[in-house]
Amino acid sequence: MVKYPYDRSWLFFKAQFGEKYVSLLQELVKLSKERKLSYGARIVFRDGKIYLHVSIPIELYLKHFNKGSTNGVLTAGFDFNANRINMVIVDRYGRVRDIKTVRFPEVTSHGYPRNKARAKRLEALAKLLKYAYHHNVGTVVFENLFIVKHRKFTRNSTANRKISRFAKKELLQYGVVMAMKYGFKVLLVNPKGTTSSKEHDIVMKKYGLDRHTASAYLIALRGIERHTTIQKATT
Repeated sequence: MVKYPYDRSWLFFKAQFGEKYVSLLQELVKLSKERKLSYGARIVFRDGKIYLHVSIPIELYLKHFNKGSTNGVLTAGFDFNANRINMVIVDRYGRVRDIKTVRFPEVTSHGYPRNKARAKRLEALAKLLKYAYHHNVGTVVFENLFIVKHRKFTRNSTANRKISRFAKKELLQYGVVMAMKYGFKVLLVNPKGTTSSKEHDIVMKKYGLDRHTASAYLIALRGIERHTTIQKATT
């Protein structure tokens, strides 16, 4: 039921949802009627079709789409790039236990569909999180891209095209929700210095890592430092 803005009359429509979402939506409506939670909804017109987007409270979404509950003790750091995602798994002492990279170079080629590029990146991140879940990881660490206000462009036009077409924050949002579905502890750390700093260069030379893997390693280390700080503050 939608209120038409020009004469304030009510229009009635039917919405279709995938079968796996029915129980979620039924509980959402029930809880809303009981005034136990609220939700947002908006109508989107795309490709000649009308879509209803419903914003589900995260706790309710996780209740219906939980993938597990990890008891892992390792920490995984992730570095997002336009054509790859790097993951480094470390123990509590900062020692590298595993390295995993998923590459998708085709997505940055000229003319590659943006929606397909998005799907490739989300698929790659989901694959890495699943790998981490089955390899004793309990905490995942991402750069807090929400605090980055401006993108850094270069003098290279090809690199700039990749940067402008790469929705990092969208990938981060997906990663946080997917990680929570697995039951990971999720930490966001300051991205400053993880890609270009003296510490970054030292890590590359000391461990023989490429710059993206070195970034993922530093992100994991910052997660360990923050986790330790949080634990001290709560004890």
